[in-house]
Amino acid sequence: MKQEKNNTQILDLSTEMAWVTFMNENWENVWHPVCDINGNQLKWIDSTTIMDYCKLLYNGEQVTMGIAPTSQMVIKNAVRDNI
Repeated sequence: MKQEKNNTQILDLSTEMAWVTFMNENWENVWHPVCDINGNQLKWIDSTTIMDYCKLLYNGEQVTMGIAPTSQMVIKNAVRDNI
């Protein structure tokens, strides 16, 4: 996702990026980009790699979350979760 000068966010639908949603934050309706240490959003690699990364990033044993590539995020569908 790109940030424009006027704080408008632009969603690039041509590239599958990684997204995360949290159970305690309006599950599958509120999504956050999964970013690296430099703040760059990660491309969707596969569900195992992205979930393992999110578990490390968000203490996955304590936090209920779901992940999705862009195409599934826009239709509010977490393709994998840790429930």
